[in-house]
Amino acid sequence: MDNRQKVVLIVDDSPSIIRQVTLILQKSDIAVRQAGSEFGMLNAIEQYGRRVDLIIMDLTLKTEHGFDLIATLKDSLRFRSIPILVLTEHADVKNVLTAKQLGVNGYIKKPIDVNELLTQVKTLLFKG
Repeated sequence: MDNRQKVVLIVDDSPSIIRQVTLILQKSDIAVRQAGSEFGMLNAIEQYGRRVDLIIMDLTLKTEHGFDLIATLKDSLRFRSIPILVLTEHADVKNVLTAKQLGVNGYIKKPIDVNELLTQVKTLLFKG
């Protein structure tokens, strides 16, 4: 069993969303790292010297689209096994289906439902 603290990377360009998710997860003893773009996300994974256990990301970022970031991760041998949880206000059927086709592991609509977020995060971090 892996006893190290779980690490979640939040990819969002909204400081208030990052702050909210960080506070929610830290109360559950989950370490949080932050990035605001593909460049920031990939650098954050490298900087912390170990693979993150989960990525929570928005689909609409200022410099990239979340689907492009997801595709980059899923195409990478190094990062493809990291679960991705989408947290976005764009929860129409087309976006949900596209995300699932790209290999996303979960999808939550903003505004954040704390119980739903914690349930999905814990399921993805501690399954199996």
